Amino acid sequence: MELIGLVRRKAYVDSVALMRVSDQLRALPGVLSASAVMATDLNRELLADAGLLTDDAKTAAANDLVVSVRAETREAARAALERAEALLASRRAEEGPVQDAPPRSLLSAGRRSAGATVALISVPGPYAAAEAHQALSAGLHVFLFSDNVPVSEEIALKRRGAARGLLVMGPECGTSIINGVGLGFANRVRRGDIGLVGASGTGLQEVTTLIHRLGAGISHAIGTGGRDLDAAVGGLTTLQALEWLGRDVATRAIVIVSKPPSDAVAQRVLAAAVATGKPVVACLLGWKGATPAAVRAVATLEDAARGAVEAVGRTPLALVAPPPDLAPRARGTIRGLYTGGSLCEEAESIISADGHRFTDFGSGEYTRGRPHPMIDPGLRNAAVAAAGGDASVGVVLVDVVLGYGAHANPAGALASAVASARAGATRSGRTLHVVGHVVGTDDDPQRLPEQEAMLREAGVLVCPSNRLAAELARALVGAPDGS
Repeated sequence: MELIGLVRRKAYVDSVALMRVSDQLRALPGVLSASAVMATDLNRELLADAGLLTDDAKTAAANDLVVSVRAETREAARAALERAEALLASRRAEEGPVQDAPPRSLLSAGRRSAGATVALISVPGPYAAAEAHQALSAGLHVFLFSDNVPVSEEIALKRRGAARGLLVMGPECGTSIINGVGLGFANRVRRGDIGLVGASGTGLQEVTTLIHRLGAGISHAIGTGGRDLDAAVGGLTTLQALEWLGRDVATRAIVIVSKPPSDAVAQRVLAAAVATGKPVVACLLGWKGATPAAVRAVATLEDAARGAVEAVGRTPLALVAPPPDLAPRARGTIRGLYTGGSLCEEAESIISADGHRFTDFGSGEYTRGRPHPMIDPGLRNAAVAAAGGDASVGVVLVDVVLGYGAHANPAGALASAVASARAGATRSGRTLHVVGHVVGTDDDPQRLPEQEAMLREAGVLVCPSNRLAAELARALVGAPDGS
């Protein structure tokens, strides 16, 4: 087995392009693992953990490009490095001189696109607030995908946006659907009369896709960023969005979705929702406060979708749950490995027993200097494969999230990790169950039925909602009801 690599000093390449290079290298004959990254502190730590940190890479700086390959033979490793060089060179050629130079600021882009109303910003956290202020100056609503933005800057942006009659969706806003146009990791769902506000990206995706699968549709789904209902931020964007949905004649019912909120902010937001005069369903994960009588409070994202469909006078279509005796009991604990934070939060609250461990690979500590795991699920999938060697684990619980901007084939990428995990468990005389849920619709670019089929072929027990997946995992290890 051979480990070799290369370092290119001060040769910046964006993380999504490097992810694609890495994927192509891993597919080459004889290559066991490969990674192309910028040499940030976090990425060098991850290379070391994966056994891919070469001596040259140890001294590389954050603006240096590192390619590392582990292969069965030196010839295979060298061939992979040559392929990496060719891929990076072809990318540079594609970025050569063009006749029509792209705009170099949001202000100039706004002047070029007179009809634009929203700026989508995805830059490293230290630069995000400045770009968002430019967008507000240009009279644009802001969809701020960036994470690692200080909360003080979030508050300043949202107050300035509200004063100008503009929405600031984010930071850490994973998805929104405005007038049928998806932003971020939005899914392709039918138009309808249910409006949503979500301080939760994958929570919004789970609810909107389940509403679609239950037979109804979406007017708007406004993401706010995961901290919007924290005490410091005070629900600034949520309150603004509720006012807008209250005035929107196309919206007949409203759903609020959030990670655990501040108690005082939750009460303020629920009162504002009641003031719209429209039916309200609230899923505030982990919140135990009192809910106004006019609000239908639910504990799970699936119940939020069902409640919304019923609120507009429809009977929800059926979701098919797996039979309870689908698999034998497992020995050991549950290891939840998620790309979606709200899905991770919900599953952990459902299982709610000591000894089980959950990781959200979309949290800031894992995305600093790397693409979000819904774009590049490599870290999460490596953890799935490693779980096969952990004798304490009996069930691995995972999510796969489809939509615009997400990995082109996330189930296919996960399937190989599942195969590795199950093979490792078998070698040690253990049975390892993998339980999963795919967030998406038949109309998504990755296509829900095909993604589910890939997982089933790999031996994953696939459930039609995150709630059902968590409950099945809990049943397999005999954990008590978390409710």
